Amino acid sequence: MIQLSGDLLEIHNSRVIEDLALLQQVGIRIVLVHGAETQISKLLAAEGHDYQTEDGVLVAEKKHLALIEQAISSANWKLLSKLRSCGKQLQPVTGHFLSAEKKNLAGDFASHCNGNVCGLELKTLRQAIADSKLVILPPFSLGEKGRLWILDANQLAFEVATRLRAKKLIVLDTAALPHFAENDSSEMTTDSVQQWLNKNPELPQAQRLQLSSLTEACVRGVERCHLLDGRVEGALLAELLTPKGAGVMITNSSYKRTRPARLSDLQSILGILNSPVQHAAVVLRSESYIEQQIENYLVFCVDEDVVGCCEIIIFPDGSAAEIASLAVDKAYRNQGIGSELIQAATEKIRSSACKLAFALSTASSHVFTQCGFRAISPEELPEEKRKNYDFQESIVYGRKIN
Repeated sequence: MIQLSGDLLEIHNSRVIEDLALLQQVGIRIVLVHGAETQISKLLAAEGHDYQTEDGVLVAEKKHLALIEQAISSANWKLLSKLRSCGKQLQPVTGHFLSAEKKNLAGDFASHCNGNVCGLELKTLRQAIADSKLVILPPFSLGEKGRLWILDANQLAFEVATRLRAKKLIVLDTAALPHFAENDSSEMTTDSVQQWLNKNPELPQAQRLQLSSLTEACVRGVERCHLLDGRVEGALLAELLTPKGAGVMITNSSYKRTRPARLSDLQSILGILNSPVQHAAVVLRSESYIEQQIENYLVFCVDEDVVGCCEIIIFPDGSAAEIASLAVDKAYRNQGIGSELIQAATEKIRSSACKLAFALSTASSHVFTQCGFRAISPEELPEEKRKNYDFQESIVYGRKIN
């Protein structure tokens, strides 16, 4: 689910449209909501009309409805044309997939045509998505007796994303991204965004409503909400396809986590362990071995992509457990993932009543010492481990478990 600011349709050198087409062509299903604020304000100004706003949203007065409809239709047609020009295989489609009703405004307006989404033709919309159509929703819709209502693009995107149970809601705007923290974090939880909004009452109302809408979408079941500066070339692809991203991501909970491995993780674990850049201390494991021992593995996931793993080997006498096969995908190193896996493994070992957690390394390992391990003598290890391993090339790290 992607929301596109109307301003972006006026930026002729923007690659956003080409990036949208590329994502659609590689199989990513997209529903696109576009605004038309710039087009409406320009047309009204050209015709000598003043307009008003409420909470940063343009008030669609009835006397201006014909011009507003013209501006939205023009923006919609331009977007369709640009997408069509990106390839014959692309199948953009637009239309009235929803219904609306009159919106109550706080201001004293004689007659307005602002509306709220009140219904969505989910079956029709899902069928279009299943047929690989790129669905485009303009910010207007019909209501009772065929009346036309003008919609706020933020509210429209929110309603469609939550009712469709979209995995992602991505907003591309032309405003600078909010500066949330000193470390300029690109990952925020809904709670932290709300706390930030409370501490920044001077934020323009339009941006406040936008962030509140994204936060509420996460609470209502959208897994990830993203806010991007659409003026940045390649921001959409960078946000979706690179570890660092290019904007702000909001989630209702952490999207990075350690969990027990599943059989469906087998190929991902193999790929990480068999990478030629892994440390020499990582013992290669066969596919059949990992399959048999899968319940002893932990994995670290970023948005459900497995990017790190480790194995916990508990010895028969129950006195000690080894943390083995600790490895992290090259693209995700130096982000604390190894430490997260070690801490999770240590907690699991503690729950098993073992008294010692240990690991072997062929070189000094800061990641273990940072997690409370220290270099110990091989003589402190279980007898079975001492018999079956040559310690001359290894440093043994251990940690007493309380």
